[in-house]
Parts: sequence; structure tokens; C-alpha cells
Amino acid sequence: MILKPNDLLKKLHKAEPLPNLFMLLGSEAFYRSQLLAAIPEYVFAEVDPADREVTAFDKDTSLNELEGVINSYPFFCGKSLVILRDEKLWGGKQDSDAKKQQMKKLLAILSDIPEYCTVILSATELKKSTKLYKDLAAKAVVCECESIKPRDLLPWLREQAQDFGGAFDNEAVAVIMEYLAAVESVPLQLLRREIEKLAIYAGERKKWGREDVESTFSALPEVGSFALNNAISVGDLPQALELLADKRKKGENIMPVCGFVMSNLRNMLRIKEMLNAGYGEGRIAAETGLHPFVVKKNLQACKRLSLKSLQTALNDLAEMNIAIRLGGRQYERMEEILVKLLTER
Repeated sequence: MILKPNDLLKKLHKAEPLPNLFMLLGSEAFYRSQLLAAIPEYVFAEVDPADREVTAFDKDTSLNELEGVINSYPFFCGKSLVILRDEKLWGGKQDSDAKKQQMKKLLAILSDIPEYCTVILSATELKKSTKLYKDLAAKAVVCECESIKPRDLLPWLREQAQDFGGAFDNEAVAVIMEYLAAVESVPLQLLRREIEKLAIYAGERKKWGREDVESTFSALPEVGSFALNNAISVGDLPQALELLADKRKKGENIMPVCGFVMSNLRNMLRIKEMLNAGYGEGRIAAETGLHPFVVKKNLQACKRLSLKSLQTALNDLAEMNIAIRLGGRQYERMEEILVKLLTER
């Protein structure tokens, strides 16, 4: 049984019948933490926390001990929960005889879990090609806790807002998308906390706009870099240099700052190339996966910047990245690159 995190959470909250083996797979801690909180409540229901028998295996796991715990009848409440998250059991190279025997024994243990015991196998990575995965997936609840790309964030944002009885308007969504446009995967736990903070800030007001987001989303690391990228996009060189100087004064590492700026310039370059090829706004948004508001804003920036200047800036930043690792200049070099980008036509 393969379920998405939200679907599994709904079934747990409704106490629907489920297998007694849960496989939580993937690197997204937001979903994993929710499920690791919900499954014990599902298993033990009305049992007092003091009487719950929960055993966790995090490292240096003895398979004999694991087998013993799983097959020991719980004394206090007639139910037990085992949480297994020792990645060494299933990770690494699979070709040694010792590893094969280990995987074989682990599979045998998890294939024969008594009905009074529930096991959670929590793995950031478990190869689907292994016999362990294939055999267990046929009898377990498999939930893939994968990170979300910014382009796929909208449904999640709506769900989180609904949890607090609110809703984002289009401009609020747009500014969140702008904040996160440069990241590979969204920091869901941090973003959830910012939404909770916004809900408290808004109070009885349940329609949330751009100003609400700008006033409360201060903890996202991307927010500070967004301000710099925004200054670059609108061509405000004095503001860009001031923001860069502020980061330098605070002692921020130049590497992530450089990464955010490069990501923004890559988006602008892609949009510029598509614009030159005759693409319209709608098609550019579809091809790039960027929010239409972000595309519209970058279109304005692209009219001010030439294809050559964007390419040169990206090349210069890439060379700067290499030079930094060898002890080269940092903030002052980025200042030079931005001055060149925003003053040349």
C-alpha cells in the first residue's frame, strides 16, 4: 500500500485499519516528524503514555535484539511499537556476503511481525531495487516523504493555510514563490512555522496578502537574499550594494549569497532567451515552472539587461566561486560584478 503523507495522516486520524509495518522513505523531515508523532497515537489510542512500550533502534543495531523486542509480548498494554532508523542496516554496498546475510535476516524479521507489534522503518534512502524493499512493500504501508520543489508548492501552501483557517491571496503566494525561487527544495518545517506566525499576526483576518507575508516571513534564510535579488531585478544598484554591504557586515558566508544571485540570473537568462525566441508569458511560465508573477517581474528586468551582460555576469560569478575556494576575493568581487551588470547596456 503506497500512500502520500497527507493521505496516510488522514487514515491514521480516522483510525482506519492499516498494516502493522510502516515504511517512511525519503529526506523530507517535515512529513517524517508528523508521521512519527501520529503513528504512536494511532497504535496506542487511549493508552496512557506511561504504559506505552516504544523501542527505538537508531545505531549499532543488533538484529538478535531487534528480533527479541519485536517478538516479546508487551506486558502493560498488549501493544508495542518499534521504530527502526539505523540506516547502516540497509545502506551501503550490498555485494558482500556479510551484508547479504544481514539483509536476509532483517527481511525475515520484518516479514513476520506479530499482530501485537507495529514497526516503523524510517529511511532517508532505501533502494527500490533491493529484495528488502520489494518484499516488504508488498505487505507494508509505504509512504514517500519527499521534498517539494518550489514549482509544486501551491497545493501545500493552501493546505497549510486551511489548517489555520486562512487563505493566501495571489500576491501573497507570488511573494512566497519569489522567496523560494532559488532553492532546490522547500524548507517545509521552517515554512510551516512562518505560516503559523502569520496566522497569529493576522488574528481574525483570514485572507492573507503580500504585506502579511513580508511582515512575518523573517526566519526564512531566503528572505534576505530575495531582497538582494529583487534590487538586481529592478536595476537598483545602490540598494543592491547596500544590501551586499549589510551581509558582509553581518559576516554572512558569501557562498550561499552567490548561489542565490546566480540562480536568479539563470532564471533571467532563460526568460531572456525564451523572450528572444518569441515565447509569451504563459509559455515561459509553463516551461520554467516559475510562478507567473515571478515571470512577469523578470520580464521587466530582462528588458533592461542584455543577453550578453547576463551571460558575462554568470561566468564571472562562476569564476568567483572557484576563486573563493582558493582564497580569492569575496564580497568586493561580487560588488564589481553587480556594478558591471547593472551599469552596462
